[in-house]
Parts: sequence; C-alpha cells; structure tokens
Amino acid sequence: MSDSKKELLAGRVALVTGGGQGIGEACGRILAEYGAKVILADLNEKTAQAVADSLKAQGSEAAAMMFDVADFPHIREKVAQARSIFGRIDILVNVAGIAGTFSIEEITFESWDRMMDIDLKSMFFVSQAVFEIMKEQRYGKMVHMSSLAGQRGGRSADASYAIAKAGALNLSMGFALAGAEYHITSNAVCPGNILTPMGKTMSWSHVDPKTYIPLGRYGCAEDIAKAVLFYASDLSDYVTGDSMKVNGGIYM
Repeated sequence: MSDSKKELLAGRVALVTGGGQGIGEACGRILAEYGAKVILADLNEKTAQAVADSLKAQGSEAAAMMFDVADFPHIREKVAQARSIFGRIDILVNVAGIAGTFSIEEITFESWDRMMDIDLKSMFFVSQAVFEIMKEQRYGKMVHMSSLAGQRGGRSADASYAIAKAGALNLSMGFALAGAEYHITSNAVCPGNILTPMGKTMSWSHVDPKTYIPLGRYGCAEDIAKAVLFYASDLSDYVTGDSMKVNGGIYM
C-alpha cells in the first residue's frame, strides 16, 4: 500500500459500532486502509477482535472492544474506554443495528421498543457521548447508517425498521446543526439491498437483481464503506447534514 494512500486519514482515530462483521467490518477495513487507527466495537467481541487482529497483521493500528449499544447506562463509560485506547475519537461510524420483517399487524410493544432501542435510541446516545469529545477537539466526522427503507418506507423490512432509519436521517441533521461551529460534520448513508449476513436473511436476496436493480447486482459491504470513507475524510469538509443513496439505482 502506498504511503500517499494512508495520508488521507493519517493521525485520525475511528470508532465503528457493529464493527465485527458486515458493513461495520468493511468500514473498519477501509478506514484502516486509508491510514486511520480503528476501534471496532461490537456486541460480539470475538468477531471484532478477529477483524482487529487481521488489520494489525496488515500493518494497521486497530483494537476491539465489547460494546452493547443498547446498554444505555454504560454508553458514556464505553465511549470513554474507546477514547482511552488511542487518546481521541475523530470519526464515529454508527453501524450497529438490527433488521425486522414483521407485518404491520405483528409488530408488538416489545418488538417496537427493541427496534427503536437498537437502531435509533442507541445511535443518538452513542453520538451524544462522542459529540462531547469532538467538541473538545473542535473536529469530528460522524457517519450514521440509515437505509433505503428510511427514505421510502419498508418494503421487505418492516415498518418499525423503516421508521427507525427515517429517524436516523433526522438525527444526523440534528448533530450537523449542533456540530457545525465545532468543525464537526454529520452525514448519513442509505444502503439499498446489500448482501451482508443480515441482508442474506431478507426475502429480496432470493430475487435476481437484474430484474429490478438498474446496475444489475446487489451491493456489497465494500460499496457502503466507500461512501463512509468520503464522509469520514476531509474530502467532505463542506458536506454536512447530507445523506447518500448507495442502492444501485433502485430509488432515484
């Protein structure tokens, strides 16, 4: 890897939630590839550690930590722990989340609360804790994972998921407004049908993508990670409160 490639994020520290697999793993890998020190936070510390070990074997600086983003009383403690690893947090990538496939009639109080807790409430409070650190630094890049469902409603995902991901778009704009004076940007990425381990459980994954996706293929985690890289780098310094559709042209 060329030294010039690593200069893009040299000296930056990235915290990636849900970093043990899928989109989170891909984000961690591309940020490390471009020079960031990466903290992979995941409920499954074993998978996060495997990714971190792989990155370190390739010459990157990486660490793993167990982080239950829905353990609200301990979020600030866990963010402080993450900060202590490399001394700062310059980039936050909020990926941790779940999907749902309940019909409107099947959504319960319990399933609704679980969805909102993991896909929206946790995103806000993790961001809030990191925001305080970024304010002190007077610099930060926040990237939040929304979804195609958050833009056009749930088709294969359920309504509670679509609502949570729509909330993520407004959450992102809220932090963009609050962070502007501190040189903190906040943007969202809206994946379409992406063949991650989670995506492979969805009904659309069994349909030929050439029949309905203009670019003729399903997305992969790396497609999303490339969008995250843009928002996480100084290439996007004048972009905040934005959202990027990465969906192969399904929704224009």
